[in-house]
Amino acid sequence: MSSTLRFMMAAAFAVVAGNAYALPCAGFTDVDSTSPFCPNVEWLKNRAVTTGCTSTTLYCPTDPVSRLAMAAFMNRIGKALSPQILKRTGGLGATTLPGESPDPALLVCITDATTATYPRAVLLNASFTGLADAGAVAYRVFWLYSDDNGTTWQGIEEGNPPAPIGTPRASSAANQWSGVSLTYAGDLEPNVLFKFAIGIRRDSVLTGTTGNFAATRCQLTATILNANGTTSPF
Repeated sequence: MSSTLRFMMAAAFAVVAGNAYALPCAGFTDVDSTSPFCPNVEWLKNRAVTTGCTSTTLYCPTDPVSRLAMAAFMNRIGKALSPQILKRTGGLGATTLPGESPDPALLVCITDATTATYPRAVLLNASFTGLADAGAVAYRVFWLYSDDNGTTWQGIEEGNPPAPIGTPRASSAANQWSGVSLTYAGDLEPNVLFKFAIGIRRDSVLTGTTGNFAATRCQLTATILNANGTTSPF
């Protein structure tokens, strides 16, 4: 066998071996994980700017980008870098307060469902006001979330043992308005369908406050922030 033929066979083997052992970048088999551009490709995929070219396993790194494709990419980048605000306002009219747990909480200001494709942070701001009817009112307000599109709701908890965050108390005399405000900042897991709401229960600590609401108002803003996650390149 000639030295030239041996060289060509060795080179071909090296290419095959290199392809066999190269690790894909972000699941794209046509981008090597050792490429200096791999973190950029991962960043784009994690933010759903692109999910692939001709398939979900190909990035097509050397293909040209048309102006139509550029418009789609720019639009997705803009959405990825802009806070997503979910806001609900409204009045419930006359409302009967539920009792203490295990009675189901009164849910107000429920947001639409939202899903983040990579780890982000959520900032919740809410206010609730109620007009007492002919009886004095005392109540507690707290954050609730659902990760199954509103089928079940849970309190956003902290501490040991867990207790709903905030749970501010408020009360008002008959025919008077009262209100509370709530804020919360926390992590939003990727690929989970979240809804947020305010939960309200009667506060049985104050005796004689057995009235209900003649009118209510609430407002909730859930801002999905663009904070990076803990794992690069998120």
